[in-house]
Amino acid sequence: MKDKNMKKSVMAALLLVALLACQIQPSKQAPQPTDFRTGSQGITLQFVQNLPPSRMYDRDPFNVMLQIENVGTSKIGGGGDRVYLSGFDHNIITGIGMDGMPIPILDGRTAFISRGGFDTLNWKGQIRSLTDKRIDKYQPLILATACYNYETIASAQVCIDPQPYAPTNVQKVCTPTTAGTGSQGAPIAVTSVQVEPQPSKTRFIINIQNVGGGNVFRYGTQYINKCSPYSPGLAFDEVDFVQFTDVQISGTSIKPTCKGLDKDGHVRLVNGAGQVFCEVDAQGQTAYLTPLNVIIRYGYRQSIAKPIEIRAVP
Repeated sequence: MKDKNMKKSVMAALLLVALLACQIQPSKQAPQPTDFRTGSQGITLQFVQNLPPSRMYDRDPFNVMLQIENVGTSKIGGGGDRVYLSGFDHNIITGIGMDGMPIPILDGRTAFISRGGFDTLNWKGQIRSLTDKRIDKYQPLILATACYNYETIASAQVCIDPQPYAPTNVQKVCTPTTAGTGSQGAPIAVTSVQVEPQPSKTRFIINIQNVGGGNVFRYGTQYINKCSPYSPGLAFDEVDFVQFTDVQISGTSIKPTCKGLDKDGHVRLVNGAGQVFCEVDAQGQTAYLTPLNVIIRYGYRQSIAKPIEIRAVP
């Protein structure tokens, strides 16, 4: 009987130890969100090393491989998003189409994903005999041009003061001033929001700028199709325009109050910068902080180039 009781005691003790061990095991923490809306580019382009090589002969195959990565926060790919190869004579380098290659769908960065999607695009062509054309060497500049639609989402915390001229002895939680927004992980950035308070109304001056180093044009399929280096090109009234999709205060749209937009919501950039003026009715008697969201869409074009030299076979 004693042995049986002892066995029961040992088993109970082991069970207690196991339960305690389970309780003190550190719990796995959920991934923490990060401030992902940073950076001034949408995508990056890079020629894969030696594709094409810097020097080759006219008997060699002409292969180009381009790496494309979405380093911003908006999804790209699909629709009219394409990459074109140009800068060379199609009578010498053949087999490379003028209709470009579709950009695969690449997701942008998120609060929980630190890197956007990336892929490679591959072109295969042929080099015609330079000797037959009485050419010793040919030195083109291979240009890769990406044309794509992109989106900027900018958020700023702004101060709304319904009574900006109230006595100075009234305590306020904030004072209306210019709100900086930093970069937003996109080539078009909302650089700042100027807050101008008036009694019962607050005005916002939203400053935007092209910070990506490329060319911006109107948003829409009819415009992105003109981005190709083989097309007649975009017209004067189609370049340097971005489209304001919405401007929100506390989730409520104030876009109908915005000035400086055309009927489609586009605003023109001059020397790469532009302004939009919006306002909101300020309710209540005391100042308060609230989020302002700006959503912008546009077409974007950026290019990289690589010089190569092709020599006739001796």
